[in-house]
Amino acid sequence: MDTRAKTDIAGQSATLTMPGPAHHGRLGFALRLISWLRDFPWLTARRAAFYSGVLMLAYLAAAIAQLLHSHHMIFQSGANVGGDFINPYAASIAALKGDPAAIYDIHRQHLQEAAVMGGRDLGVLGFHYPPMYLLVVLPLSILPLVASWAVFETVTLAGYLAVLRRIAPMPLGLWLAIAFPAVIINFMCGQNGFLTTALIGGGLLLLDRSPMLAGLLFGLIAYKPQFAILIPLALIAARRWRALVAAAVSAIVFAGVSLAVFGASTWRAFISSIAFTQKVVLERGAIDFSSLQTIFGAIRLWSGSVEVAYLFQAVVAIFAASAVVWVWQSSRPFALKAAAVGVGSLMVSPYVLQYDLVLLALPIAWLAMEGFEKGFLPYEKTLLSLAWILPRVALPVSQSAKIPLAPIVTIALMAAILRRASRPEPGQLE
Repeated sequence: MDTRAKTDIAGQSATLTMPGPAHHGRLGFALRLISWLRDFPWLTARRAAFYSGVLMLAYLAAAIAQLLHSHHMIFQSGANVGGDFINPYAASIAALKGDPAAIYDIHRQHLQEAAVMGGRDLGVLGFHYPPMYLLVVLPLSILPLVASWAVFETVTLAGYLAVLRRIAPMPLGLWLAIAFPAVIINFMCGQNGFLTTALIGGGLLLLDRSPMLAGLLFGLIAYKPQFAILIPLALIAARRWRALVAAAVSAIVFAGVSLAVFGASTWRAFISSIAFTQKVVLERGAIDFSSLQTIFGAIRLWSGSVEVAYLFQAVVAIFAASAVVWVWQSSRPFALKAAAVGVGSLMVSPYVLQYDLVLLALPIAWLAMEGFEKGFLPYEKTLLSLAWILPRVALPVSQSAKIPLAPIVTIALMAAILRRASRPEPGQLE
């Protein structure tokens, strides 16, 4: 067969398999989009700073407008200024009155919240924290409600920013930490996401230099125990015994002080309230399933049974725990270990709400610094960008389209950490 015959046959074959113009156009667009998402060249440091600044200004303008149009602590939407802050504020009043056990009675706590708001009923906000958190919130009612909310959020925000500044010590890092959408959400909700992030991030940062102090901070996470589950596993896997012992002592002392201050009756009331929190709040949807930023919430949102939801949650939790143990047993960079604890803490519990996504700032910052120092892997910049904007879009997308973005993104982040951890370091043989 001569060369021309081969060319003709090849041409005929190409003609037979060549897609039509419309199909070719769609395929070409899809391939270009995939290639663009792979490297995400659009995202430069200058654009990240500019657009995050625009977003932050928009948030501030909206928050100021809400405050200006609020009336007697109530927004036009019907929500109260400070959102959920009324809950710990009312609890601190009850505790200072000498009746701390009353906060675990949903009806009495509801009456206390309504009394704080001048008799206005803004819905039931149960106090689901262990008594250790009462030690934290006890001073809150010394100030008027708005001032107390502003002080609590500002002080804990300062702790959050101090941690993020240490992780990403560059102007862009600090700016992105401030403009992170979860920041304004947590502030306006009057929640404790800054405190949780500061304690976990601070403990991780101090682990090498001062393991005892790191353990002290880890022990204080007992106020929100669902986010402390992976920390002992990581410390055991890495044989960080001093930090582990310090964390255990810190948690025990924290609990002991709360027992001494508030009495055994308060602890009994808390333990009795756990079943209500699990059955009514979590499983039966007293908090709308679209608000739960977990795979448990996703399955319930899609009308799955409680048993199936727990099964999926267990699978995700086991994946997160296994990933943390594997990474912490390795000699990989500490940034990957810390990032795994940060994102894994959002994966193990079925009870994660929008404001808890402040914790995503830790894995985003540590992974971003790895990318700046060693180069970003394919799709990594895209994933980090999606994780950064997630707190703003997760809830509305879940409510309107029933698409649970948060568990998808957290699982993808953990996979990205494992991918980096699986790659040989420069100079290391595969």
